[in-house]
Amino acid sequence: MDQTITPSAAPGYGDLAQYVAGLSNLISREADEAEKLRHMSDTTYAALHEKGLVHMMTPRALGGSELAYSDGLSIAESISRIDGSTGWNVMVSGVQHGTCGSLITETGRKDVFATGTDTNVAGQGIPRGFARRVDGGYMIKGDWGYGSGIFHSNWVHSGCILMEDGQPVMDKKGGPIVLITYVPRDAIELKDNWDVIGLRGTGSFDYSIPEELFVPTELTYPYSKNDVERGGYHYSLGIVGFTAWGHTSFALGVGRHALDMLAVLARAKAGPFGILADSSSFQEKYAQAEAQYRAARALVYSVWNDLDETLLNEEPPTNEQIALIKLAFRYSHDVMSEITTFAYKGGGGVALRTGPLQRAYRDLHAGLQHVLLSDQIVQDCGKVLMGHAPEGATMQLLGLH
Repeated sequence: MDQTITPSAAPGYGDLAQYVAGLSNLISREADEAEKLRHMSDTTYAALHEKGLVHMMTPRALGGSELAYSDGLSIAESISRIDGSTGWNVMVSGVQHGTCGSLITETGRKDVFATGTDTNVAGQGIPRGFARRVDGGYMIKGDWGYGSGIFHSNWVHSGCILMEDGQPVMDKKGGPIVLITYVPRDAIELKDNWDVIGLRGTGSFDYSIPEELFVPTELTYPYSKNDVERGGYHYSLGIVGFTAWGHTSFALGVGRHALDMLAVLARAKAGPFGILADSSSFQEKYAQAEAQYRAARALVYSVWNDLDETLLNEEPPTNEQIALIKLAFRYSHDVMSEITTFAYKGGGGVALRTGPLQRAYRDLHAGLQHVLLSDQIVQDCGKVLMGHAPEGATMQLLGLH
């Protein structure tokens, strides 16, 4: 039965910020358990869901908060500042529910969001599966990696390359047509293989659909879709903007967490050469790290605030605006890599052992492995910003197309 929740049920930005502060101790307390489980604990997920944080980017028409990107960035960042894996899962929920909730057709919405905000979507949009047209929809199969948050999901979204006669179907620009498909969680085979160095608590297990499975047309849409079915105009940014938004929030939060932990440790850590915080050399390096962090964060919010204003006026973003959010995405990770490495080295033996400081270092560098941080995408940002992009090319998920 369709149980779409009324818009009035959703908390606003101020409420969500208070909820994060109130959940700080619980999230910190459950972080070790999540690493042991290799996915978010039931306790943490239930708390995040109850407070509406899982659906902060979901359209109001579906019971979500429908936050502007800058506001959602602040909330997701604040969670990653407590624990990287938890922040990662929350930002993934924002990406999944924001895109699916705004882009899926009304007929498809009645299936995926039949239970309102009890819906939890996870999966992998990078096209590692294949689809072929049949009457009424598509037959899909494939193997996907990195299904962050999939343990607590009840729907799974998966990227598929459209095939015909064994070959990819190409779009007008010469690239393969990619579809996003949605299937119930029990339709996939989940693999117990998330054994990694960082982001262990995200439950980013691989999964597969080994035999062809029918997916009706209404439970699919083109990867590049930006025609909004419900919600504000800002949803027209689609998966290109949402992914940059989410990953950037994670990096900022973990970088801040590492500096916070290091400052506490430095004031208390006494070695053969005295208190670390009393060292002139350390003071200078810490000040430089703060400057790096604050400069990167200022860049992030500058480009996102500018983009929010454009979208609020219901104007399409320029290629330059998209290039800037993707550049800020990459730059924030580069800077936070340096900062977490500085914090890890400064932490000495404390950082070597299991704990929040070591976890921040591991989580950030696990996040750095993501395909969306590829050098080729940054190179395309450079082309756009110097006015050297090919005529007619636009910034897409993996760069200019």
